Amino acid sequence: MNVYEEVLSAINEIKRTGFTVESVEPDFYLGGDLGVDSREMLEIWYELEQRLSIRVADSDKRDRYTLQDVVDVLRAQLDHRALVA
Repeated sequence: MNVYEEVLSAINEIKRTGFTVESVEPDFYLGGDLGVDSREMLEIWYELEQRLSIRVADSDKRDRYTLQDVVDVLRAQLDHRALVA
């Protein structure tokens, strides 16, 4: 599973955009570069939790500014789930 692609897919679904792996960089800012507002980001987190069958603590969702920040949090959750299983 490519977590980066899942994040882009969720952003595209919520924002009705067409970002691709080729059109964005991991260090793009969610707000500034991709135009994601705080309400949309909550929807994106929810969508990603559903898709990946994980739960991300609210505290882990705060202060995530770039695509890479979100990917890192999700990968950590997926790694933790794999260790527990």
